[in-house]
Amino acid sequence: MKKIALAVCCLMLAAALLPAAAAAAEVELKLATWGPPKHFIAEARAEWIQEVNTALAGKYKIVDYPGGQLFGPKDMHVAVAKGQVDIGLVLQPSMLAMVPMLQGVYLPFAFDNLDQVNQAYSGKTLEIIEKAMEKKNLKLIYVSFTDGVQLCSNKKNIATVEDFKGLRILSASPIFSEIMVKIGAAPDTSIPYTEQYMALQRKVADAMAVSIVGGYFEKTHEVAPYITKMDMSFATILVVANLKKWKKLPQDVQETIISLGRQKTPVSLAMAKGWEQKFTAEMEKGGATITRIPTEERNKIKDISKEVWNNWAKKNGKDAEELLNLSMQIVTAAQ
Repeated sequence: MKKIALAVCCLMLAAALLPAAAAAAEVELKLATWGPPKHFIAEARAEWIQEVNTALAGKYKIVDYPGGQLFGPKDMHVAVAKGQVDIGLVLQPSMLAMVPMLQGVYLPFAFDNLDQVNQAYSGKTLEIIEKAMEKKNLKLIYVSFTDGVQLCSNKKNIATVEDFKGLRILSASPIFSEIMVKIGAAPDTSIPYTEQYMALQRKVADAMAVSIVGGYFEKTHEVAPYITKMDMSFATILVVANLKKWKKLPQDVQETIISLGRQKTPVSLAMAKGWEQKFTAEMEKGGATITRIPTEERNKIKDISKEVWNNWAKKNGKDAEELLNLSMQIVTAAQ
């Protein structure tokens, strides 16, 4: 009887420990993010995390480390590639040096609107981008869109290409700077982004390139109230995983993470358009003068820019040339 009682006790103890054992078996995937939590991209990402964790409950769980507490946008792609975090939030322009192919969907004046950029992140163009990222040990999970980059000036609005002549424009992009030189502007890459507000306030510079939403939150319109919409480029924000870590995940887990993530892409597309309209109105209420460059003048800049795009493609090989060709097909089809 004692043996039977002992056996029953053991069974009861094992049963009591089962939930704890199951919980202990849940694998955490460390996600590093940055940026304000109330931004529409952050809110959509929070929904994605919750949806993934619900779908994979008991097996895998994404744990977010927000606010740049682990890594910021400047070095996130490196951290993910090295496996310092499992998943990271990457600002596309920050990783152009590591994955030059991403420049193919960020060429200044190449795309006319966000819908065209959205198409560029699909089909064969997306395959080229994903292949280039995987060579750097990165797996693309999903893309979020931001509104277009515009020109904020402390001098005047831009109505013609001639208005660029001699304009001291703050820049962090070599390709953008090259285009600006070709149209007679004077790009300045010496001032860090965090110091550009003061440079405009002190009249050290005349203008900077920034999106409406980004410019509003950074209060750029206070020191550069003449804003000309010209949709120079469209930065994207990518959720990427360490490829080696990703390959160790079961296929059903991979499919769940990606399918739920890519449902957030159209959400960001719609919100980017909506927020641009909202904060355009807010800037105008704050005293900014907002205009749009005439289409014919923007087309002049686009024609001048084509040589720069082609040089980039030739420098980066056949995949870059194909990517540029496919991107231009998207733009041509929309016209």
